[in-house]
Amino acid sequence: MKTIFFSAFLLFSICGLAQEEERLDEKIDQITYDWDLEADKLSSYEGLQQLCTDETYRGKILNLLNEIHHYDSVLYDVLVKLSRTSDDKEIKKTLKDIKKFEEQYDTQSFITFMGEECKAMREIEKEAEETANDVGYNSYDGQVYLLETELFKYVKHVTSRVDKIRLHVHHLSKHYN
Repeated sequence: MKTIFFSAFLLFSICGLAQEEERLDEKIDQITYDWDLEADKLSSYEGLQQLCTDETYRGKILNLLNEIHHYDSVLYDVLVKLSRTSDDKEIKKTLKDIKKFEEQYDTQSFITFMGEECKAMREIEKEAEETANDVGYNSYDGQVYLLETELFKYVKHVTSRVDKIRLHVHHLSKHYN
């Protein structure tokens, strides 16, 4: 009886919590998909340029990140309550991954990192004429490549954390369905 109650509560909590009549797992799927699309763009120098120069696009990205963090917090709260009555290892893993994501890749950390990248991009562009004919990492293309590499790594880490949490949600919702 306790297992049936717990299973029903977990299923309701993960799948049934509604914000604008959407299930939590569906909302997490949607924002993860939205992030994956934007991450591809953000991983490029052109995407960074757009983020740095287009206030509307920057707002869109920051809103998406805030939405991701909001739903992670909702999920975290639900799982903390469930962890009090369950020894499910998937719940514990999910809580650990959400906490790590929130500590390392919160919106302020993203803003700080991207601010530094924008500053570096502006410097590259300011010196573009002088470095156009240079060779190696001092050249315009070399500097763009180095910046893109750093940018790609950071965005990839954010994306892998977001995707990992989404996979936990799917595992939990399937397990208790």
